Amino acid sequence: MIEYFDWGSPLNRTDAERSLSPLAQSLLKACENNPYIEVIELRAGEDLGPVEAIIIDACDGTVPRANPGGIHRNERLAITVGHSDGLRMPVIVRPLRKDFPALSHQHPTPPDAPRALCLYNIAWSAVERTWTAERFLSRLFWWLRESAALKLHREDQPLEQLFYMSPYQVLLPANFSELAGRNGSCVIKLVAGDFSGSTTLRVTPTSSAKIAKQELRGYRLLSLAVDGVGSSAVLEFPQTLGQLHERLGTWGSNLAINLYETLVNGIPTNGLSALSETKHEGLLIVVWIPRLRDGQVERYDALGYLVMSSFFELAKACGVISHPDADGRYFHSPLIGLPAGEMPASDWLSTALIPVEVRIALDAERARKISALDPATADFKGVLAGAGALGSMLADIWTRQAWGEWVYVDPDQFLPHNLARHVGFDDQLGYSKVDSVQALARSVYPNEHVPVAISKSIVDQDEVVLAAIANASLLVDVTTTFSAPRELAQRDNVPRTASLFLTPSGGACVLLLEDADRAIRTPALEGQYYRAILGEDWGAHHLDNHYGDMWVGGGCRDISVCLPVERVHLHAGILSRQLRQSLLAPCARACVWSIDERSDSVTASEIELQPVHVAQVNGWSIIYDDGLIALLCQLRERALPCETGGILLGVTDLKSKTIVLVDAPPAPIDSQSSPSHFVRGREGQEEVLKEVHRRTANVVDYVGEWHSHPQGCSANASTDDQKLLASLSNLMSGEGLPALMLIMADKEVSLHLA
Repeated sequence: MIEYFDWGSPLNRTDAERSLSPLAQSLLKACENNPYIEVIELRAGEDLGPVEAIIIDACDGTVPRANPGGIHRNERLAITVGHSDGLRMPVIVRPLRKDFPALSHQHPTPPDAPRALCLYNIAWSAVERTWTAERFLSRLFWWLRESAALKLHREDQPLEQLFYMSPYQVLLPANFSELAGRNGSCVIKLVAGDFSGSTTLRVTPTSSAKIAKQELRGYRLLSLAVDGVGSSAVLEFPQTLGQLHERLGTWGSNLAINLYETLVNGIPTNGLSALSETKHEGLLIVVWIPRLRDGQVERYDALGYLVMSSFFELAKACGVISHPDADGRYFHSPLIGLPAGEMPASDWLSTALIPVEVRIALDAERARKISALDPATADFKGVLAGAGALGSMLADIWTRQAWGEWVYVDPDQFLPHNLARHVGFDDQLGYSKVDSVQALARSVYPNEHVPVAISKSIVDQDEVVLAAIANASLLVDVTTTFSAPRELAQRDNVPRTASLFLTPSGGACVLLLEDADRAIRTPALEGQYYRAILGEDWGAHHLDNHYGDMWVGGGCRDISVCLPVERVHLHAGILSRQLRQSLLAPCARACVWSIDERSDSVTASEIELQPVHVAQVNGWSIIYDDGLIALLCQLRERALPCETGGILLGVTDLKSKTIVLVDAPPAPIDSQSSPSHFVRGREGQEEVLKEVHRRTANVVDYVGEWHSHPQGCSANASTDDQKLLASLSNLMSGEGLPALMLIMADKEVSLHLA
């Protein structure tokens, strides 16, 4: 004989039909019109507020008589409609058969109450926009049919939790296992706020002395692992340790043996004292359960339980300790002949539990997994030079992704105007920028490696700075200076370097990355970047400043560009991802990402890099690349059999005594040329230089002249060439600059400096 729950109180159907809520009326009408449903009666009850119920018998003939799920062909169900505010699902189906099986996809219900079917895996706020009573009934029959065949939980769907979700959730620090291993104490604090009916508790490690002094309830962390459990029905919370042990046992796992070992290992070498037992101590037990699918571990579930008993009380209830010694201290007393997996005593079985949902703070490993980072490429030592707007945002991204182990280097102070774009807070004003970024990293993952903060310039000959550079495999320069990348490029003991920066307007960002062997260093990348600015359409306004400058202080250097912070966010995301991807290859890279002012669409402009050459001439380093040589060869071949030439554009760095050759415009139309001579004209040269200065923000300038020699001639300087170089030297010496002459022949190039 089938036993049913007598849920709620009967209603007079005639009177009730007129007073039902619109939602209940639509369901009643749909049930009456459905040929597979018989309406038995209407009832009313209480469940977080008043509830209307339509009692039905449902049978559409699709459920086999004998099925593995234990669903009957005809089931008596209560369709309940709640009206209280805040209900997660106002319409719930409750099977009234007392032996209705505990299957997956059911809501938690109190003991000795009808089960509740979980028909939807999304929130009611999304369901209600397409919900109809007729569709609801179709969904109900689908649930019965799929559950009967044990197919409701798809093969590609993660295993369900073993027990219903607790109304309490506890937030654990990432290193809680370490705390549990050393018998760490903690306090549990309530997190204020109403979060969908869930009460949130936060665990904060502290010392026993502080707990006693403040008269707080302290909790000792116990972490233990049990054998693996496969897929199962979702059950009600266990109320005692005995119930938890029993339910794990039905799944082939043993709590007792692991709890016993954990308690034994938790006894200090000097024993336990009865005096330490206090009403202010409790336990937070975290049980780790490997979840198995087809015999393989799919994941690990952490079940959390608050116990108001102390460690001493639980150890005594389990029989792990028995009698004190002469000093009143308790030690483990093994019981000879005790069968494996059994406790010496049974009092522990009645220990009350408060189930809590465990949420563990992120550590580096999980942060990388969530961020889709490969751990093999995320574990390295890096130096971030520059903690300004872009630098601090990159530091924040890399901290949250756990990408790299960083040293921050920046000499600047965090000042009020920086708050508009930098990652930092008002209470950090006045401190160094690196300290503010370091504090942020520490607050994100307090149990992970904290970046080192050095409030100095990256080019300082300081022991700490030099050691950081020497220990790194990557140096990211975000200083937005010329001095840092050019100075670092002169050193051989510097790791692979990437220069990242935004243009003054925020309209573009740039990545210049050296190759793994540093054959193409930053100044050479800079030269090819400027040649692209001069030759490509995107370079026409690349370095313009659309927003202007704004004075932020009284000094002549207290100036900052006007730039919206959303542009910094946008570019930081692009540069971060592109740098990570670029580092996977050993080759150098230079790329520009430009933003369309109207649509904010992003266009990437890759700069095809050419092999680089360095010539030492009269104490200067002349840097040029195959791209420039190819251009000169092309101009020479077009002019043959006559000679040709023109001005040379480049970047002169007087401190490092370096000239980077950038470009060579075609010869002016008023030039004189023959197979035996070339005299450069002047027409249009002033306008060319003016445009070069505008496009490159006055970085690229005139550095000298070049000309070709006819076929069959070497690149050696003739007498006339030497006179020309002397004339150039007199001209350039007025500004204290060297004069460069380049000669292009059939298969060679010569460089001359005066």
